[in-house]
Amino acid sequence: MALAVDVESEDYKFYKTLNEDVKLKPDDSNRWDLHMENGDYINVAGNQSLHNAIIIAIMTRYGELKDNQLYEEFGCHLHELIKANKSPMVKYKIELFVIEVLEKMRRIHEVNWVEISDSEDHTYRITFNVTGINDEIVEGSVEI
Repeated sequence: MALAVDVESEDYKFYKTLNEDVKLKPDDSNRWDLHMENGDYINVAGNQSLHNAIIIAIMTRYGELKDNQLYEEFGCHLHELIKANKSPMVKYKIELFVIEVLEKMRRIHEVNWVEISDSEDHTYRITFNVTGINDEIVEGSVEI
């Protein structure tokens, strides 16, 4: 059975090039999972779908999906830094890795900026601003 799609929504009508996806949401521990309401998945299109795709690309280790030929080079290299001590150089490398993965995405026209900030609990917050192929700006953030 396919997910219900709101074919009357503006995202569906005008932003089909950004695809559709199942909505993601972070939990209290900042782990991303499928968002469900009343026991059913929530379908998103347009800019929300692009935001989901960005989160998935950043949170997937590079090469994790190599068994599928379509995704051999999918994912982000930032996970190689998982045990690195916090430093300005590590923050810079994370920024470069995130920019690299965003620039590879066909649905993104331009990466406007990426900002990495650290917190006291050994995590980094990645904030991004991109222009999709529909010329709409998408902003978001993820903690790693």
